[in-house]
Amino acid sequence: MQGMGRLDSIDDLRVFDAIVRAGSLSRAAQELDVSLTLVSKRLKRLEAQLGVRLLQRTTRQLGLTEEGQEFLGRCRLALDAIQAAEEVCGDGHSGIVRVTATAAFAQRQIPPRLQRFLALYPNISVQILTSDDVLDLVERRIDLAMRQAPLADSRLIARPLVPDARVLCASPAYLAEAGTPRDPFDLTKHACLTVGDPPPTQWRLWRGEESVEVSIRSVAGGNDGEICHVGALADLGIAMKAAWDVVDDVRAGGLVRILPEWWGGTDRWVRIVYPARLHQPRRVRAFIAFMEDEMMQALVTSADLGLFEASALAKLQPRVGTALRCPRLGLGEAGPG
Repeated sequence: MQGMGRLDSIDDLRVFDAIVRAGSLSRAAQELDVSLTLVSKRLKRLEAQLGVRLLQRTTRQLGLTEEGQEFLGRCRLALDAIQAAEEVCGDGHSGIVRVTATAAFAQRQIPPRLQRFLALYPNISVQILTSDDVLDLVERRIDLAMRQAPLADSRLIARPLVPDARVLCASPAYLAEAGTPRDPFDLTKHACLTVGDPPPTQWRLWRGEESVEVSIRSVAGGNDGEICHVGALADLGIAMKAAWDVVDDVRAGGLVRILPEWWGGTDRWVRIVYPARLHQPRRVRAFIAFMEDEMMQALVTSADLGLFEASALAKLQPRVGTALRCPRLGLGEAGPG
C-alpha cells in the first residue's frame, strides 16, 4: 500500500475493525461504548496515517475500498497477534466472547447457564447475537456459533454439541380432552402446531429405518418455532419440537412426549462452530469447554425422559462418560482439540 505512514495507536485498528463488523460508524460506537465523534476521529486519523481512503461512505451505506479490503486482512492478523501476545502475559481469561445462535437456542440454553460461567471467569463477558441466518464468523469477528445448519465453510471447525432430533409433544390438558395418539396416523384427527409459510400439510416420522408420512391439520403456527412451543403449553395442540427445546417443560410436566418410538428427523445436531485458528483465545476455549460440559450434564440428567436417541448419544459416549464421572469438568486449560 502506497503512502503508508507510522501508525500511532492499536486502538485505531480496533475501531476500524469494529466499523467494518458493525456496518456503520454509529453502531461501532455503540458496540465500543464510545462516542460517534471519537470513532469518526479515529477513522480519519488512520486514513491520514495510511495515506489512503479505507471506507467509501454515503448517506445510506458503508463499503470497503480496494485498499480498505487489503488493509482489513492485515489489520485482523495484527489484532489476533496482539491478542495472543497479551494472553501470554496474562491468564487469558478476560475480554468478550462473541456468540451467535438462533433466538430459541440462545434464549433457552445460554442465559440460564451464564451465572455459573461468570462465577468461574468474572473477567469474561459474553455477547450473544441471535439470528436465524448463518452469519460469517470471520467477517463479523464472532468467536463461535451454535447452529443446526451444515458446515459449508472450510475456515471453520464444527463439533457436535447436542442432538437436534424432533419429538412430538402436547400439554396434559390437551391430551385429556382430545385423547393421546397411539400410532402416527392418529395425528390426522388432532390439532397440530406447525412451522412454515405456507404451513405444512404432512409430517414425516422415523422409527429406526422405518419412516411414514402423515397428513396433518395445522390449526396454528408461523415462521417461528416459539409460536408452536407456546401454543403447545397453552393447550392448542400437538407440536413437533427439538428435544433440547422442550426438555425442561417435559420434566416439569407442562408437556408430555407422545409416540415416543417415533422421531421427527434423525441424526440432526446442534453444533458448536468456530474459526480454525492457530491461537484460539483462552476465553473462547473456556466457554466452548463450559458449554460442552453443560450440555453433556443436561443430556445425562434427562436420560430418563427418553427425549434423545440412543444412537445419537452413542456418538457422544466419551463425553457422556466424562460427565458421568465428573460432576463439573475443570476448565482451566480445557478446550477444543
